[in-house]
Amino acid sequence: MMPIEVELTVETLTKLVPAKQPSDSMAKVNSLSFSSSGENMIMSTDDDSMFLYDMNSGMRSRSVNSKKYGCSHVKFASDAMCALHGSTKVDNTIRYLSLIDNKYIRYFQGHDKLVTGINVSPLDDMFLSVAEDKTIRLWDLKTHNCIGLMNLSATPIATFDPEGLLFAAGLDNNIIKLYDLRSFDKGPFSSFGPLENEHGVEWTAMRFSPCGKYILICTNSAQLFLVDAFSGVIKNVFQEHQNCLRIPMMASFTPESSHVMVGSSDGMIYFYDVESGSVALKIPAPNNQPCHIAEFSPQHFVAATADSKLTLWCANDDLKARAQR
Repeated sequence: MMPIEVELTVETLTKLVPAKQPSDSMAKVNSLSFSSSGENMIMSTDDDSMFLYDMNSGMRSRSVNSKKYGCSHVKFASDAMCALHGSTKVDNTIRYLSLIDNKYIRYFQGHDKLVTGINVSPLDDMFLSVAEDKTIRLWDLKTHNCIGLMNLSATPIATFDPEGLLFAAGLDNNIIKLYDLRSFDKGPFSSFGPLENEHGVEWTAMRFSPCGKYILICTNSAQLFLVDAFSGVIKNVFQEHQNCLRIPMMASFTPESSHVMVGSSDGMIYFYDVESGSVALKIPAPNNQPCHIAEFSPQHFVAATADSKLTLWCANDDLKARAQR
């Protein structure tokens, strides 16, 4: 894999090409994420399965079934050989799974409605969860008890900053609040909003840029909001891509925060320039297949897009090198 050592330019991004479309599952992918090192990727599907991929080879290294409880919002825990996932059946427990022996380490119970997001701290063993029960819960992997609880008026979204020292919460589809983890029970240290938002546009996920300067708000529309993390001002609204079915779109930053990658229902992958807000590049997905998940590796020139089929992307230079081996 090509490490990210310089800022990704449009010229560099044009080298990103589809490398593989694993046929491990034909079910719709409901979540995927890379490990912090970028060496592994994990995804969960609507047929209650999880698949772990070695990104050096692009091959599936493990698979896990969760037929009884279902699975969604799968994320690597602090150890890349362990993962957290939400449940879609029976109950709303978050499950902590060892990927080495396919055994559950711990169960995190407390949400009484569907979990809609999980975010793992980049610093330690803490993670955040949000759910349709209108709560944000803070957990420590070492104990099954919730260590922090916020009751809200609507389903929230939340994410840690890149240093793991604070977290942001998105409330009522128009307000962002920032909390210091050391004193989150005292309330937010900063609050932005209400931010301008069209009626019916729901905030479905949020993430900080790797540089920590911006917060990206993903929605159920063809809009992504880029917010200045210090002032709370909307810097850009990315809205050239399409979302005909109005489903939650998951977009991501490139590792050095210069571009935002998002899929589209027109079968294209869009890269927006963070500074200008304009479309820097559009590239077609294989067979122009729509995708609602687009995730760039945190460390390498590798990406993954998914809807009913997973596509792994890498530099065409890498493909040529492999072919010559």
